[in-house]
Amino acid sequence: MSEPLTLDPSQLPDISNLVLEDDTPLDSFINEKQQRLLTTVLYSGGDTGITVPFIAAANVGLFSSVRQPGVAPDVFLSINITGAEDWWERQVRSYLFWEFGKPPEIAIEIVSPTPSNELGSKLIDYARMRIPYYVVYDPLRELRGSTLRIFELHNQSYVPKTDAWFPEVGLGLTLWQGEFENVTGTWLRWCSAGGASIPTGDELAVQKNTQLSQKDAQLSQKDAQLSQKDAQLLEERARTKQAFIQTIELGLRLKFGDEGLLLLEEILAISDVGVLQAIASDMLAANNLDEIRQIYQS
Repeated sequence: MSEPLTLDPSQLPDISNLVLEDDTPLDSFINEKQQRLLTTVLYSGGDTGITVPFIAAANVGLFSSVRQPGVAPDVFLSINITGAEDWWERQVRSYLFWEFGKPPEIAIEIVSPTPSNELGSKLIDYARMRIPYYVVYDPLRELRGSTLRIFELHNQSYVPKTDAWFPEVGLGLTLWQGEFENVTGTWLRWCSAGGASIPTGDELAVQKNTQLSQKDAQLSQKDAQLSQKDAQLLEERARTKQAFIQTIELGLRLKFGDEGLLLLEEILAISDVGVLQAIASDMLAANNLDEIRQIYQS
């Protein structure tokens, strides 16, 4: 973990003559997208595993001393920082180690078609700044070696690191093949211990929409099942009603002849299957049609 810096306010250096911003970055669209992928994803609301205040930034100057010029990595990540109250104040518009209390944990350089000493002076500069991890991503293989090189600080210098996991941060880096902002290719991405990429805001939105669509499909399926059951119940009710009507018609005909059928029109208007069942079971004990009427009019 990067070493904390504690200074009394009276010990803070004078930065009035320090050049903190010079607007010199000149990057390609691809490099700019790659920088944004490595920074904005950590602010998109996904589970990053980072539970403390942090800064992820691109092309912001790092200053470890007023006696040394700043270095602006393509991307850096600093966790567990003492945040600023007013980001417009000069002393926090760049990353001054004594203001933020520590150096960043990770500095990342993305090699462009015109390499700028990523494995030379920058390697020395970041080691001098005591940044624990230095990452060189060379998507075009301009440095004629591995696409991804990771260095870890040991004593005063960097040594190659054989994996891309940063335990102090709780994040790793992985090369991912896919589409980001309508550009398909290989991208450097933050990942979890299991290797899963930390999702972007767009990916989180797609995941949420997919989950909502699945829930809607499940609800639609349940509604269809309920509708089918309702239809089956209605069909069964209709069959039961028809069976009682036929039984009542036969009973009226047998017991009262054609005169009994005079009640049939009234009975056909009855929708309550329970009442029809009562008529069918009690009509044999009735002595006349009025007694049958009393069954469904009571």
